[in-house]
Amino acid sequence: MSSEEEPKDVDIPDQFDVKYIEMSDGAKLRCLSYNPDEPKGYVLMYPGMNTVVLSWIRVLEGLSEANYHIDYVESREKHTSKLQKDDQITRERMILDCEEAIAKLGFKEQHYIVIGSSLGSTTLVHNMAKGAISPDYAVLVGPSTHFTVPFGIRILMPFVTKFTYEKIGLPIIKKIALRKFTNEDADPKQKEKYSLALDLANPIKLKTTLKEWSGNKIWDDLPKIDGQKSICILIGASEDKLHPDEETRAVADAINNSKFIDLKTNTAAHDKPLIDMIKEFEFSS
Repeated sequence: MSSEEEPKDVDIPDQFDVKYIEMSDGAKLRCLSYNPDEPKGYVLMYPGMNTVVLSWIRVLEGLSEANYHIDYVESREKHTSKLQKDDQITRERMILDCEEAIAKLGFKEQHYIVIGSSLGSTTLVHNMAKGAISPDYAVLVGPSTHFTVPFGIRILMPFVTKFTYEKIGLPIIKKIALRKFTNEDADPKQKEKYSLALDLANPIKLKTTLKEWSGNKIWDDLPKIDGQKSICILIGASEDKLHPDEETRAVADAINNSKFIDLKTNTAAHDKPLIDMIKEFEFSS
């Protein structure tokens, strides 16, 4: 495959700087930053497992146009991370990464908003529950309540290498899983985003992440979140097959002072409706 044919994520908007944040164990996470003069607010974005920038490009563009300071931090399972070893991934380390990134970027000295999706939302939940972070608002899109790995994938995981993933696993996943877990009629863009994410995935990092997070639950942590310090907005997408809407509603019910909003599709939950909602947030002095 020539370099021209290799899959490529969406172009980073010109107004964003691309940098790497070094964690306490030496790993480096890619961060896209927009730092305007006199920002309207501060936003930390923590996308889900293996999420590509394409999924969040509309939010990045919309919030930067609205003059928000933005840091978009990519967790260590993504192909962009720089690890000493590809298996330098544990559940505990990924939770700590989120806390360290927020501290290193100076958010703890600000009133700020966090936005997470899927496993990113789950990581934010764990950190809020233990008091490691206290954002003014936490926008949680489809948090993973009980991280499960399908039986068939668990059986195949020991055999996953870069070669077997690209030549065998990827075609099968695209043909079967994408059809099963995306709603092409209601949300045609979702399949495009997930297909690109699979193309760009580092299979060894992804395999390690699946093993580390398998069985993780957030239910016991939800009542520990201080809803007076951090107002949680749970974003559901009732037409999304991958992130069950009823689970997101249950998460909202379990967190004090939280709200549930149904934006119908996964794409809408990453687009203008979400941007418009964030613009309405008010901060206490």
